[in-house]
Amino acid sequence: MSFLKKLFNTTEQTPAVEEKTEKLQQPSSKVQGEPNKLSVELDQIHLQQTFTNKEQVLTFIADNMAKLGFVNGNYLDALTEREEKVSTYLINGVAIPHGVNEAKALVTKTGVIIVQVPAGITWNKQGDIAKLIVGIAAANNDHLALLQKLTAVVMDQALSESLANTDDAYQIIQALGAESQAQPTIAKDFDTSKQATIVDKAGLHARPASLLAEQASTFANTEISIRNENQSANAKSMAALLTIGAKYGDAIMVSAQGEQAQAAVDTLVKLINEGLDNETDSENANYNPLSGLPALSNPVGDNIFNGLAASPGIAMANSYLLKTVNREIQQIADDPAVELATLQDAQQKAIIQTEEIYQKLLEKAPNEAAILKAQKQLLNDETINQESEKLITQGNSAAWAWQQSIELQIEALTVIEDERLRARIADLADIRERVINIILPSEDNISYPDTDFILLASDLTPSQTAGLEGTPIKGIATELGGPNSHMAILSRALGIPAVVGIGSGKLSNISEGQKVILDPQSATLIVTPDQTTQEKALQSLQTWQEMQEQEALHQHEPAITLDGRHIDIVCNIAKPQDAACILENGGEGAGLLRTEFLFESSQQEPSIEEQITALKSIAGKLGDKQLVIRTADIGGDKPVSWMDMPHEDNPFLGIRGVRLSFQHEDMFKRQLEAIYRTAIWQHESIGKCGIHIMFPMIAKISEWHRAKDLAELVRAELNAPKLPLGIMIEVPSAALVADNLAKEVDFFSIGSNDLTQYTLAMDRLNPHLCNAADSYHPGLLRLIKMTVDAADANGKWVGVCGNMAADPKIACLLVGLGVHELSVSPVNVPAVKNILRSVSFEKLQKKAQKALNMCSSESVMEMYKTHDDLL
Repeated sequence: MSFLKKLFNTTEQTPAVEEKTEKLQQPSSKVQGEPNKLSVELDQIHLQQTFTNKEQVLTFIADNMAKLGFVNGNYLDALTEREEKVSTYLINGVAIPHGVNEAKALVTKTGVIIVQVPAGITWNKQGDIAKLIVGIAAANNDHLALLQKLTAVVMDQALSESLANTDDAYQIIQALGAESQAQPTIAKDFDTSKQATIVDKAGLHARPASLLAEQASTFANTEISIRNENQSANAKSMAALLTIGAKYGDAIMVSAQGEQAQAAVDTLVKLINEGLDNETDSENANYNPLSGLPALSNPVGDNIFNGLAASPGIAMANSYLLKTVNREIQQIADDPAVELATLQDAQQKAIIQTEEIYQKLLEKAPNEAAILKAQKQLLNDETINQESEKLITQGNSAAWAWQQSIELQIEALTVIEDERLRARIADLADIRERVINIILPSEDNISYPDTDFILLASDLTPSQTAGLEGTPIKGIATELGGPNSHMAILSRALGIPAVVGIGSGKLSNISEGQKVILDPQSATLIVTPDQTTQEKALQSLQTWQEMQEQEALHQHEPAITLDGRHIDIVCNIAKPQDAACILENGGEGAGLLRTEFLFESSQQEPSIEEQITALKSIAGKLGDKQLVIRTADIGGDKPVSWMDMPHEDNPFLGIRGVRLSFQHEDMFKRQLEAIYRTAIWQHESIGKCGIHIMFPMIAKISEWHRAKDLAELVRAELNAPKLPLGIMIEVPSAALVADNLAKEVDFFSIGSNDLTQYTLAMDRLNPHLCNAADSYHPGLLRLIKMTVDAADANGKWVGVCGNMAADPKIACLLVGLGVHELSVSPVNVPAVKNILRSVSFEKLQKKAQKALNMCSSESVMEMYKTHDDLL
């Protein structure tokens, strides 16, 4: 600490330096005798700056100190004078500029401005290069604890280098041990208010927020606020709505004032309670990198980088490095009117650009095109535009104002725990760059190669990814990003193999034009592979191409193994619009119709006629193909806003599924009536009926008896045709007494999602518990085998309708256990059919028997990584 104390000319005693950095914590009471901790908030940290000299940095620090109220007057002179007396450069790329003692009168409150310049700038005559600059305005001793931490930083070369290159402001806050951002104060609601509940399982993410903001904007001369606990947002701003972090089940307050206050509140509350996320999630929204294509074995190259699989396939081509464009944005401008016009013109051009990308993407990936549609709304976002206009009127340039306004929203999202909401940071960064590129056109326009290439980048924005359509790109590798980012979703939709999360700075040293292999199956990038590895990659490329061709060519053919075992491949659907997708992708019927869509999307119980209309539209498309209708599986993670459902400490172990149907018997009977009346209509229309009825959450035989008796009562009253009645095996007790149940039911369908969580006592929605190996647990496999054996002994069939069925590797395992039917998402049908047609049932059985005798999930999973033993 002595060199720091000399720089600040202080005689105050400071504590010893701690060897470890503290974890970021919420503000807490100060320890007596400890120097006051200094609060560092996000708007004090400026990452990825591109200054070229020290004078620019000092000016920037002085301006921001004045902006945040740390100093009163010209503090630049004080900073400059200090540098003239003694260099404030420390070691390992860290400098701490601060004012001379004579300027303390200018400091109104102690504060810091932290500037990161990854490229570095020369700080003194000795040629020292500063990359992390901590500007300090010190009024008293509040800064001493921070300096104490700063000592640990500067003495740790690796940590200093990491902070000089990080894109996470909280890493800097954590390393400095500063107070985390203070909790925001609770905003006051407007007088007209009403509570709503988030029923969308994914929470108030981009699509629902976009719809809500769009609707709110129709109420002129009306201020509308939405509050989630102590976070409030302008309801007309999609960006602001994302920052409140509203999750599934949250009770939020909608309030308004103005000409249409009551109408606005009523409308928005209704929308929220009914659910805003009614579109089918893109089949590419979540990716599990398990497919029929094997990983390259023992690859050899000059360098091998590991990351995360984001989009399946294989690629080998020359590398193309997407360079980051560095530009200096001038903050000060002379004419606010000119700057405002410049910004508005750039926004309109950006909207046109976004629409062009949207239309182009719409043809190949209509679901994923919604990503660009949401970006269009962000370009007109009320909160962002208001902040930009305010900054421009204060004398700032259009580009700088737009950049700062977007950064405020990005910083607000960084503190949200929900990864799906935090992932929207990429969309904000995307529109930030698009508008700035129009205002300040770069000479370094991206020009992709005319021949095959693999794109290497720090990260890709959604629009950059969408813009790759039509280029000869073969694969993507990025240093940052995750497998469920918008970039990854778009890569899967466009069929571009991708690996993400390789690590910051790791790809920058690869020379452009080097031959590389991208293997998502092993999540690796191999640089300058040897001849043997190249030959393996060529074989894998041929295999992948053949797989794709075979899937498309034979998707409408049945799934029959090499030795003649026929497996029915049917589909899970959640609404009438999905029925057409079954037939388009070669599905042989619907193995699960989730009727909750009727109950979740309504403010009241849907009438019998409404239910019949929806069921007829599905049955009409499928004809006499199988249609398994599951009665309402409400409760647990699937509540409905209009039903009085008391709070339960353990909702997954509470009143859900058939238990709730029994508690609301009249509702249950009305649903059964709708199903049977649809069956009458279908039988009269085509002379046949493919409808089956399935009851969820049957845990004991008495529940089956009660459900069956109620169904028969309703059927007899209507004189409807008899329909096959079955149950879901999703509770371990049902599997354990499957031998008794199989004597009475017409079929079983294994709900692997719930059966897994109940067997392993593990909340399947908890990201810290679920992992890929869980589906391979021998205990789970033995319960499935018990169910299949019981069904076979009584001449009944067994299907699987959970996530396990859609994974081609686990599909092989399930068929080996004797399952007769797999119910998957329509898009998965071709791949599952293709892999089953390439193997023999006898070999599948032998391999599955080995799995049953294993003692760990991991060993079973390892065994099913390849299919070599099945060919």
